[in-house]
Amino acid sequence: MQAVRIRLNEVYLDANASEPSPKEGDAVVRTTHVLLRRSDLANCRGAFGFKGIIGSHFLGVVESVQGIDGHPLIGRRVVGNPNIADTASEFAKRGLAMHDPARQILGLVERGGCLCERFAIPAGNLAEVPETILDDHAILANPLSAAIHAGQLVHIEGKPYVSVLGDDLSALLAAQVMTQLNASVRLLTTNADRLELCARWGIKHRHLDEVGRRRDQDVVLDTTQDAKSLECALLMVRPRGTIVLSADPIPTPSMHNDSIDWSPVVANELRVLGARCGSVGEGLSMMSSGRIDLSGLITKRFKLADSIAAIRAAAEPDQLGVVIEIPKR
Repeated sequence: MQAVRIRLNEVYLDANASEPSPKEGDAVVRTTHVLLRRSDLANCRGAFGFKGIIGSHFLGVVESVQGIDGHPLIGRRVVGNPNIADTASEFAKRGLAMHDPARQILGLVERGGCLCERFAIPAGNLAEVPETILDDHAILANPLSAAIHAGQLVHIEGKPYVSVLGDDLSALLAAQVMTQLNASVRLLTTNADRLELCARWGIKHRHLDEVGRRRDQDVVLDTTQDAKSLECALLMVRPRGTIVLSADPIPTPSMHNDSIDWSPVVANELRVLGARCGSVGEGLSMMSSGRIDLSGLITKRFKLADSIAAIRAAAEPDQLGVVIEIPKR
């Protein structure tokens, strides 16, 4: 089969990749769509030291489940959680499977990914996509679920002042989700195209350079994983307010910049929270509700044979969702 691999920081199309070897309880998924995320781009630059098939966010159809004939997911469209942990581990027993240090991550850590024609993943990691959800929307289930999770961490209710910093897919979804939670939300960015998109959605928005730093925001959600953006958040959030860092956990020197003044965290008794993955089932449920506008978030499409060009395109600052489509052969 065809697959996209990384080896010694070289990304290439392997036309003779081995078929998946599922373990007991693993589903074999025929991939139909892969969404390229910031973590995938970092992976291609060697940030994770990974070797193998890349890709972590997928939409596909279950072809079989090892050892379970007649499994209800066979033949169904599915999305899935890319974090794969031992269900018997102490972390899993405490409901923290996604934080198990021994977990595998699809296409990133110790587990071949989904940017291929077929791959294996535990069936328990999958969620069926309702028939009413379009393919272009279903592929966004993981980033949408992460936005939902970030909102749950801070228990947004009523009309707290919330600022979302960023201009990528995560920021736009978070702004929509938090607006649905009845918060007073605004997206702050320097990207004019994103401001226009927020205007279409009816979400408050302002150019970041036009906003004061008055320490009056109850919550600042930063999706950038950038040191300058974090400094901005520290100047915006009120005393005893909350900063949420919601982004792909990519190793980067910028988040360890010694020039950041951390004293406001102590002086203003701030909470700084990390937010990563959520429940893909919750993402699909919100899609089904029709309360989130996902139109226009897929900005470029490629075929599997053009995956290298797709990876280059995904790094362009004007792109939101770059998807690789894999037709059945």
